Amino acid sequence: MNETQGLVGTPRVIAFTGPKEGVGKTTLVLNLAIAWAEMQRRPVLIVPLDPLARQEHGFYLGIKKPVSVSDLVKALGSGAIAIAGGLLRGKVSMTQVGVGILPLGSTRQEVSMISPKVLLPILSRLQQTFDIFLDVDSSFPMESFAFDIADKIFWVTNCTRSHLNTAVSMFTDFKEMHFPIDRLDIICNQYNLPGAINHEEVNQFFIKLGREPIVYLTWEESVFESSNKREIEILQNRSSLWVQEGLRPILKVIEETKSTDKNWVSSVPDSEFASSAKSIWEASAVVSGGKATDHISSGDAELSYWDDLKQQVHKDVIKTLEIERIVISEEGSQNEQTRKRVSVIIDEILRKKANLQLSRDQKIRFINELLDEILGLGPLETLMRDSSVTEIMVNAYDKIFIEQKGKLTLTRYRFRNNDQVVQVIKRIVAPLGRRIDESVPLVDARLKDGSRVNAIIAPLAVSGPSLTIRRFSQKPFGPVDYYRFGTIDEPTMAFLENCVKLRKNIIICGGTGTGKTTFLNALSSYIPQDERIVTVEDTAELRLQQEHWVALESRPPNVEGKGEITIKDLVKNCLRMRPDRIVVGECRGAEALDMLQAMNTGHEGSLATIHANTPRDGLTRLEAMCMMASADLPIWAIREMISSAVNLIVQLSRFSDGTRKVTYVTEVNGQKDGIIQSKDLFRYTQSGVNKEGKVEGIFRATGDLPTFFQEFKAKGIDVPQSIFKPQDMPEPNKTEAV
Repeated sequence: MNETQGLVGTPRVIAFTGPKEGVGKTTLVLNLAIAWAEMQRRPVLIVPLDPLARQEHGFYLGIKKPVSVSDLVKALGSGAIAIAGGLLRGKVSMTQVGVGILPLGSTRQEVSMISPKVLLPILSRLQQTFDIFLDVDSSFPMESFAFDIADKIFWVTNCTRSHLNTAVSMFTDFKEMHFPIDRLDIICNQYNLPGAINHEEVNQFFIKLGREPIVYLTWEESVFESSNKREIEILQNRSSLWVQEGLRPILKVIEETKSTDKNWVSSVPDSEFASSAKSIWEASAVVSGGKATDHISSGDAELSYWDDLKQQVHKDVIKTLEIERIVISEEGSQNEQTRKRVSVIIDEILRKKANLQLSRDQKIRFINELLDEILGLGPLETLMRDSSVTEIMVNAYDKIFIEQKGKLTLTRYRFRNNDQVVQVIKRIVAPLGRRIDESVPLVDARLKDGSRVNAIIAPLAVSGPSLTIRRFSQKPFGPVDYYRFGTIDEPTMAFLENCVKLRKNIIICGGTGTGKTTFLNALSSYIPQDERIVTVEDTAELRLQQEHWVALESRPPNVEGKGEITIKDLVKNCLRMRPDRIVVGECRGAEALDMLQAMNTGHEGSLATIHANTPRDGLTRLEAMCMMASADLPIWAIREMISSAVNLIVQLSRFSDGTRKVTYVTEVNGQKDGIIQSKDLFRYTQSGVNKEGKVEGIFRATGDLPTFFQEFKAKGIDVPQSIFKPQDMPEPNKTEAV
């Protein structure tokens, strides 16, 4: 037999809270609980959500030591509570007037051990028998916890400026967090108390809130006296005006309140709460006030109406913005105030939709997702906020991959269709003065945070529009980071640092995604502060720390095919800017010849990157790029230019576990018989792979000294010769090596 059979009405959870203590909330709760139990012939359970463990309710009801949540957990154990509905009911402290109380604990220490994970299963079981009245402490986490589980919330306030100002502030916070404000009613208590502000001024506060009180309760001396005598007014003076006229509107609202369908137990994830020593006001903030998940979970994705609803609301938001003449610029789209305003508009639109079956968490996720669509990059916004994601690849509207910790992963995020992908691409490139359409189906761009973007659409992209975003750390990596990542060892990095100070020309080689630009940025940090640096890039990615730095970026042609400024043009121009160092982000073509000429004409200590898999391949690529600039130059002249300009090649490689490492530091030392000569100074040698799939190996010197070793001493730079002494290769662990 169902435990609720034979009881009148449906079970309800009613919360009473307010801006501060001392508004008469507890007095109201006690009187209303007795009146409600009598009206409905259904017992009422008062649950004080009070971290201070005050025992007011028990004293007024004549219960000297009520059973608490802490007592129930000790007696039954948290595991038994989920199935002990009847047993729980028999342990609750009750009175003859049909009202019981269940405090969290009898001491503050006991209360601090109670979390929502413990409390919610108990309330869920007891709701089958009792209507539950929550007397909620005025702290924000307690109130947010109650807002999430209550069918109706009564906000009890006095007519003092302090209380009303606090109410306006709290309402604003709750509204921005998308709590169900429509479940909340205001009770204005003691409005004629001596010293209260006048009625007209009170109305102005409630206009700000957008809500009118359901009742104005007068201050009566008999209620005050009953409180001082620790008596309950409804039991002592039932015929008083305060009882007859004041409580009746509140009881009517409770009677009209419908119980919402709650799944409290399953709504609290185990991972969110510690099993003990976690205070309820800390834990409840995770449930109700914590950061919401930005996109729908796999369960939510099964809601067939989710995308349709989003499109409908999106159109309504645009109409509202037009009516209110709100213009969202590219700069304003990321403004916090703009985001809050649009969030409120979405919330109001959702409120007007009948029979909308969204929980508060789903509603928050829906609003955040739609905000990302309207003001940002749609489903990519969540990934852009994750600093550990280094690359985002949209292969198709429903296939979004990321690179994280060197590994490629297919995410659960998706666009609605191909049109939405194209809209996001246009949103990225429009502020940069670029366009993308059938006539210009390919574009390179850069986001405000420095991320590099490549987009391609039909007719070139046969399977649908594709988008790739290469992201960079907001804080440039330094030597300590590279030691931690295992990218390079300290002796090798110290050698490269001294080479930069010695003004040696260095080329950084590597394949796609090996971290060439990031490592170039790290090496550039060793350039002295008193030198003028000019960087040249196709898409600005470098973030130098020096003050005397000029950054140049190439420009593609306009829609008429005019106005293009290439890297080659910029390299030529920067020679007229009196640079001490030239840093070329990436050499891809004819600009290589101008860069080598610059290195040979007084701009020593320059840095550049090229795509190549080995140092020898890097030299071959340089030759090919120089020939692209001038086919008339003989190969011997090009090789002579390379061998005299380039001092070192640093090779970066990416391994199977996703790690990047400096695999070669190679010196270029002239040519012989028309062949460029080089020798490795340092190498990384892989010895195997451990059980976790991590690459194992060692950085070691080859034993060769650089030909310019004596220059260190001449410049006063201390470089010990011992760092070039080769180390023995350790024996691989045969049980772990693959």
